[in-house]
Amino acid sequence: ADDAYLAQCRVQGLYPLAYRPHNHHFLWASATMEGRSALAIEAARHMAAHVDSAMMREPGYGTLQHYWITPLYALTRFGRWDEILAALAPPEDLRYPTGVWHYARGVALTAKDRLDDAAQELEALEAIAADSTLETVTIWDINTTASLMRIAAEALAGELAARRGDHAEAVRRLEAATRLEDALNYDEPPPWHYPVRQSLGAVLLAANRAAEAEAVYREDLRRHPENGWSLLGLAQSLEAQGKADEAGAVRQRFDQAWAAADVTLNGSRF
Repeated sequence: ADDAYLAQCRVQGLYPLAYRPHNHHFLWASATMEGRSALAIEAARHMAAHVDSAMMREPGYGTLQHYWITPLYALTRFGRWDEILAALAPPEDLRYPTGVWHYARGVALTAKDRLDDAAQELEALEAIAADSTLETVTIWDINTTASLMRIAAEALAGELAARRGDHAEAVRRLEAATRLEDALNYDEPPPWHYPVRQSLGAVLLAANRAAEAEAVYREDLRRHPENGWSLLGLAQSLEAQGKADEAGAVRQRFDQAWAAADVTLNGSRF
């Protein structure tokens, strides 16, 4: 409807600049929660393709940088590691998108067991997260991109520690990322691209701390009701504790939540 409206009426101003990508941002977020990877990635790429590359560098329009880099968040969410590693680096003056690029590469390299390379991406990301200029690049003046990059650094550090088998450090870093995520000001869609509790729960399960994982997943489901990612994690945590009947009921809820998905999950994150 947006595309037809803009084509027929040749609307100028804030609507094509910000509202059309905002609507696609909702589509990306909703499809992501349903496990509809093709639709989520398509929506993210449509959003990025219609961003004004000059305007996103102007003061007060940092949100457009957020829209422009969302395809990397979408690819990260759905484990599209090779596509991430093939993505070109953003222009150097775009510090926030460059930070997201390092984050996505770090997650992809961690998943592919290239841990030394992932550590280099984390180092670059941490340097950007400490860059004070990101305090002025905001998502509609609601949250700063500096806040998002601090979450990214802790989340990547946690995933890297988990891959190295250091579950205690992984939990510590992911709990830190969760606290930072919880401290964000409310916005919709949420400014951080996925609930970090879904990574934290997976690491707790891997560390044989199923009861703690159960609590983490229940809290995420309180915040994001009936999302399939955490329903699967909750079922797995209940199964690990021998709560077969309760787990079976949660599995049924997961099947319903995941009915439209085009990906298969083995856990609460790829």
